[in-house]
Amino acid sequence: MLQFKDRRLVLFGIHIKNLREAKGMTISDVAENTSLIKKDLLAIEEGSKNLGFTTMLELAKGLGEHPSKLLDIDLENG
Repeated sequence: MLQFKDRRLVLFGIHIKNLREAKGMTISDVAENTSLIKKDLLAIEEGSKNLGFTTMLELAKGLGEHPSKLLDIDLENG
């Protein structure tokens, strides 16, 4: 059975990766500042992980961004 990634998760992952790279950070850098592991961070950036609220907060902390910045993305037209 084929499984398809939710387009919104893929767009969110691309957005997160762009934010991270714009800051010159690696996935390891983000993981060091959070309780998240690199495997989960990679899955988020690949659009393979549907994350919860506390994960979103940890991700924002690791990126040094306000959580609202993570959601500043057009998921309908992206």
